[in-house]
Amino acid sequence: METTLFIIAKTIAILLDVVYFAMVARVFLPFLVNPEESKLYAVASALSEPFIIPFRFLLMKLNIGQDSPIDWSFFVAAIGMALLKAFLPAI
Repeated sequence: METTLFIIAKTIAILLDVVYFAMVARVFLPFLVNPEESKLYAVASALSEPFIIPFRFLLMKLNIGQDSPIDWSFFVAAIGMALLKAFLPAI
């Protein structure tokens, strides 16, 4: 049972790392390539957007950062993923 939980926790940690890398790539790729033509940007968006959308919806419901030019849901998602990864070994 302990081995199964360890494998599940490691799998989730790897998934969070992949999504976090996709989020970082999504930030820097527009400086290097045209996002509308880049397949790498499309993959990074497809991987990261499902994790950002719930936070974007939550911030819209709470009316936080609506007038800001910064996408705060990205930062909140990154912090949430870091917290989840930090508490993962405790499971």
